[in-house]
Amino acid sequence: MSTYQLKGNPVVPVVPVVGNLIYDEVGKEVLALHNERFKGVKDIEDTTNYQYTQPISFSNIPRVLSYAQILRERFPELHVLSPQEILHRDPEKGLIYWNAIPQRDTTYADTDSITVFPKEGSNEDLRQRALYLIGKDKTEVPLIVSGLTVEKADNTPGFTFTKSSNPKVTEAPFLTQNQKLIYNPSSGLIIPSEEGVMIYTPSSQSGLRRLCRNRSDGLYARADDFLSSDGRGRVQLVQDPKGRAENLEDTLVKQLQQERDNQIKEAERVARERYAGAVNYLRTGKL
Repeated sequence: MSTYQLKGNPVVPVVPVVGNLIYDEVGKEVLALHNERFKGVKDIEDTTNYQYTQPISFSNIPRVLSYAQILRERFPELHVLSPQEILHRDPEKGLIYWNAIPQRDTTYADTDSITVFPKEGSNEDLRQRALYLIGKDKTEVPLIVSGLTVEKADNTPGFTFTKSSNPKVTEAPFLTQNQKLIYNPSSGLIIPSEEGVMIYTPSSQSGLRRLCRNRSDGLYARADDFLSSDGRGRVQLVQDPKGRAENLEDTLVKQLQQERDNQIKEAERVARERYAGAVNYLRTGKL
């Protein structure tokens, strides 16, 4: 990963880089680990015969959340594009992430998040499970939830949510109507703006739903079929150099801790040997 470069949109260079998960060294490992965890589960295991550097396709919720989990574990400088990043608007550069999405007009992509609406509805078991994992039994406003992980389950969709180390919950009253939104990085808020990206929400305000990009039309929070997918589906990533630095720092700390533990063990071993030698000398008079 020290030399890995995510391939972004060649027309719109941007840092951090926005690109697709492809079937290269990283994509092979991500897909192999995912398929191992969901072996035999229809519409979640992906047995597509991808060619080298071909985009990994057929995006749906359990697949993307699984890929996101594996990336956090194995490749922390890469992460799945979030709704906040899609809506991020720089005062000078505009919608920098949105404009950098490759093949935006012809593809769709799930984000790293799901939406939880106040009323009971579609995917109710998973809706209740998501609420439980974020410490709620109900909500008065729509929620955007990211950071949940998934595992194989003996139920109809074939998966359930599990709690990651850092789930994030955003209250989303803006999901009560169709409108254009931006994410303001200064305030950390998603707010209405005519300069933003269109988002479409269910009129029923019910159930648990995907939060995905549909070509260049905008973000959709209406779809309730978590398993549907087709060849246009992409897994869109961000390569963040900051993530690389944080991972390196964490690795160095672990290395220092391991060296300290090894030194302690060696000192204890030497002390035991010396003690045994002293006891033997007292008994036999021989060193």
